[in-house]
Amino acid sequence: MASAAAPAAPVELTIDELARRVELPARTIREYQTMGLLPPPERRGRVGVYRPSHVIRLELVGRLQDRGYSLAGIGDLLGAWRDGADLGEILGLAPDQLVHVEEPGAPATLEQLGRLLPDLVPDRLDDLLATGVVEACGPDQYCVPSPSLLQLTADAIAAGYDVGRVLGLLGSIRRAADTVADAVVAAMAERPAGADTDRLVAFATRGRGLLAHGTGRLTIHALGKRLGITDEATVTDALRHLLEVEDQ
Repeated sequence: MASAAAPAAPVELTIDELARRVELPARTIREYQTMGLLPPPERRGRVGVYRPSHVIRLELVGRLQDRGYSLAGIGDLLGAWRDGADLGEILGLAPDQLVHVEEPGAPATLEQLGRLLPDLVPDRLDDLLATGVVEACGPDQYCVPSPSLLQLTADAIAAGYDVGRVLGLLGSIRRAADTVADAVVAAMAERPAGADTDRLVAFATRGRGLLAHGTGRLTIHALGKRLGITDEATVTDALRHLLEVEDQ
């Protein structure tokens, strides 16, 4: 399988291009999709379009195979990750061994946003832009700083939550992110006496990933405390109990 240090993948890939990129047969990629190890591609008519995230996932599967995991075991690991467990904890890795800074997704058009968020786009596009989850970056071009938050938005609305409440949540996340960013900038504004420039650059580079990973995990930890999750209670159990109480 290709090394992660190879040149960056194009924004869009056909399955043949993806296969060449990761040095796997196309039939293996399709098999991984069937097993749930790889998300399906976007559809453009009869053509499947793959993204750099598919490359990253396939490289992760390859690394796990190199560590001796079976495909079934990898499926279990990814399932646990998807359900909210921390993959680094599952694999027994230190945080810096699994730091992944989510990079912005490719610019989307108004039509693409409308297909994903029909309850918000175009009627409440300005409200969505105000949350910072989507940013205008050119004529009919909208940048997505965090594809995960965009998907969270779509999932929350699809689950039946009120659009206004979802926008309010996104606004809270935006304000919290601004607070963290301001605090980090203020803390780094004063250069430590006698500090080596290369070491500071290395710290900032690594620290960016650790900050992203750490603030996310701290948020999940705080959420668990709010829900009263203990060693005996799972996230699913706690959420079910919360929703049942609200229904009464």
